[in-house]
Amino acid sequence: MKYCFGPVPSRRLGRSLGVDILPMKTCNLNCVYCELGITEKFTCDRAEYIPAEEIKRDIETVFRAGKHPFDVLTFTASGEPCLHSCLGELISFAKSLSGKPVVVLTNGTLTPDPAVRHDLCEADILLPSLDAVLPRAFRKVNRPAECVDVSSIVQGLTDLSMQFKGEMWLEVLLVEGLNDSPEDIRALKEAVDQIQPHRIQLNSVARPPAEPWARPLSRDRMEEIRNFLGNRAEVIVDFKRRLREGFMPVVEVEIMETLRRRPMTAHDISEILGIDPKTVETVLDKMRNAAMIKEEDFQGRTYYRPGRPAAMAKE
Repeated sequence: MKYCFGPVPSRRLGRSLGVDILPMKTCNLNCVYCELGITEKFTCDRAEYIPAEEIKRDIETVFRAGKHPFDVLTFTASGEPCLHSCLGELISFAKSLSGKPVVVLTNGTLTPDPAVRHDLCEADILLPSLDAVLPRAFRKVNRPAECVDVSSIVQGLTDLSMQFKGEMWLEVLLVEGLNDSPEDIRALKEAVDQIQPHRIQLNSVARPPAEPWARPLSRDRMEEIRNFLGNRAEVIVDFKRRLREGFMPVVEVEIMETLRRRPMTAHDISEILGIDPKTVETVLDKMRNAAMIKEEDFQGRTYYRPGRPAAMAKE
């Protein structure tokens, strides 16, 4: 699978078959918490960055194989998926192949564009982000391109909410000291009351971030903010459900494909691949000794990332 990956366990969606439709880190934000690192291609221009026909062929191949049971198909990207100019076409194609819900993860920055809203309305569930409403906090936590305006995003999400027939779950990722002040949360509540999403999902820094100084909020503070935002708000917890057996074959290339998209612990990998922890440790030891992967400690847990490209090329 070149563009499809997983299924992976999602804290919100169950088993999610992902479709990554952009080159690595093509985005109009450079968020301090991003688990994929610093943005490499900083742009607001929509384009067919990867040929849509190639992505369609990959999706069709996965569906024909029928080996990977999943709950939802999720359009995402190593960046912002709405930058792909064929997003609506790709969503419609995926829906024509399966009765499973189609989800789009988006940072919401392009929703002021009517064409983007039209594309997003093809989906069943939308998970846009809105981490901050006050411009100063927005700049600190999301570090946007000059073409991005936070007040326009709020209006774009409001317009989308009125047009969209499915469910919208608004994600807010909070970083200690950047977007969690009382003023920030009051402004966020005003925006949320305007947008009227079905759910408000509060998240915080949970994986190694782009900036190592980005810190998560305490559970107590997250609960305070949830209470302030009202009944639609919830604090996202880790996905704990063990996946069914026969999920994915145990091979190094699939571990690398998973780690390329997000850092993982050995436990995460065990859950995703459906194999016992001892086997995972054996494979990880081999990959670590070959410098295919590297370790990084964060919040008392060991995460794995891809290692040196040269080392990986030798395998």
